[in-house]
Amino acid sequence: MTLTIALSIVLALLFVATGAGKVLGAKKSIEARDHFRMSGTLWRTIGALEWAGAVGLVVGLVTWDWVAHAATVGLGLLMVGATITRLRYDSKPTGMVVDLVLLALLITLLFLDR
Repeated sequence: MTLTIALSIVLALLFVATGAGKVLGAKKSIEARDHFRMSGTLWRTIGALEWAGAVGLVVGLVTWDWVAHAATVGLGLLMVGATITRLRYDSKPTGMVVDLVLLALLITLLFLDR
């Protein structure tokens, strides 16, 4: 259970941080958005979904397990989309590795005993 709590909190913090860049319009985030040729609305929506997933991970720790499971699946789908986007726009390999590591951590979290 300790691993589940630690992993949930770490992932929640990571997604809060990445979502903040998108929602608040950080310079690096806007550069990435332009590189991936996404609209501002879609980019902010992705950031909001990252925040919602982060909240779901934390809420799932203290209340209903199904909330954490739903958040984990949703964030996993976002990471699949991020990986596909990086492949499509010939992005840096390091970004793709980060996306795949996050996806692997989310899959691990999904199957940990809650």
